[in-house]
Amino acid sequence: MLRAGPLSDERVVRLANRRFVPFYFDLNNQGYVSDKDARSFVTKVRKELAGGGVPTPPVLFMTPAGEVVGEADNYAGAGKVLAKMKSVLEKNPDYAKPADGEAKDDPDVAFDLDRLDDARRLYEAKGDWYGVGKVARRQKDWEAMEKALAQVKDEKLADDVAMERAHRHWEERDFEKLRDACAKIEEASNRTTEARYYLGLAHYHLKDSAKALETWKAMIAKCSQDPFVYRADWAYCDVRDGGKNQYSSDAKGSSCLGRIGYMGARNPDLRKRKE
Repeated sequence: MLRAGPLSDERVVRLANRRFVPFYFDLNNQGYVSDKDARSFVTKVRKELAGGGVPTPPVLFMTPAGEVVGEADNYAGAGKVLAKMKSVLEKNPDYAKPADGEAKDDPDVAFDLDRLDDARRLYEAKGDWYGVGKVARRQKDWEAMEKALAQVKDEKLADDVAMERAHRHWEERDFEKLRDACAKIEEASNRTTEARYYLGLAHYHLKDSAKALETWKAMIAKCSQDPFVYRADWAYCDVRDGGKNQYSSDAKGSSCLGRIGYMGARNPDLRKRKE
């Protein structure tokens, strides 16, 4: 049972895609996303969730055999969910083994599993300076990031390099530079959804909510669904509804993606800039 928030975070999605199968459903068999088999699977081991009305349940980490091996608060931030996922893998090594086609020394795998020190070392050994740069960005080691990205000469990676640098503007809360950097990334780019999500954030924090909503809505309508589309949908609803977390269980849903809404925590990327 997973809410949209943490599972729309890129770090969590990367780890989930490598080692977990995210699944969400409504405990109510007449609910918007009901699934009787899933409900039965969970309530066999958590009988307290079988009642007619229950508090918001936690995120459960379960094996295919039905064993609960961990849980996280349903409204926990992405960082806490990520930490719990890594803990589950550490305590259950049989489920952490490399999958078919994964090499132990593959830096992309290490990056996806959030083993950043290993990923950086492996990228450096391969002379993959873009890889080194993106790890340094995740680690907020700006000097190392700039040094590595300056060595990337492949024009095919130009948008990737630009987006990594845009993240620095986001972390430093320089929204004008973030806006300008993201606006330059073309719609045909492999980083389009990411750039448009952060472009919307830049508009929002520059006090142009209407432009932010327009940016997110257009991106959601045009682009294939991915973590940034999901996060944009969450941000769109949050800004549109003034942070009231409204939701609708009718057949049409209430979000751009047709979801019932985002009851609970607000999108953390909308927190106001600290002066």
